[in-house]
Amino acid sequence: MSGKDIFIKKIEELLNDCPDFFGQTEEAEKALEFFNNFKLEKNSKIITENGLKILNFMQENYEKYNNVFKAREIGEGLFTTGRSVSGSMNKLVLDGYVEKLGKDPVTYSITEKGKCFTLT
Repeated sequence: MSGKDIFIKKIEELLNDCPDFFGQTEEAEKALEFFNNFKLEKNSKIITENGLKILNFMQENYEKYNNVFKAREIGEGLFTTGRSVSGSMNKLVLDGYVEKLGKDPVTYSITEKGKCFTLT
């Protein structure tokens, strides 16, 4: 369950326990409308500029690295820091473009979805 799903569940519990939480005002109606629209929104699948660079690097080099990458290696290939790469990797993992393999050291591999992603 994602953080968004947990948040929605908790707010719905609050609203069920206290149905008059917002009151009966125009502002309350707008707040409930916003919340209901928020529930319907899909999690963002937008890839950041740094994420695009990482995916491009991994697509071009997955055979060279046997599809096992360290953030430091990607950072060196992109002339940036491993820390910057690690931050972007979390979103790529969540969106299914990259898979986290190991913990010590942390390693990643590009998924089929990541290999097939067309860079724009």
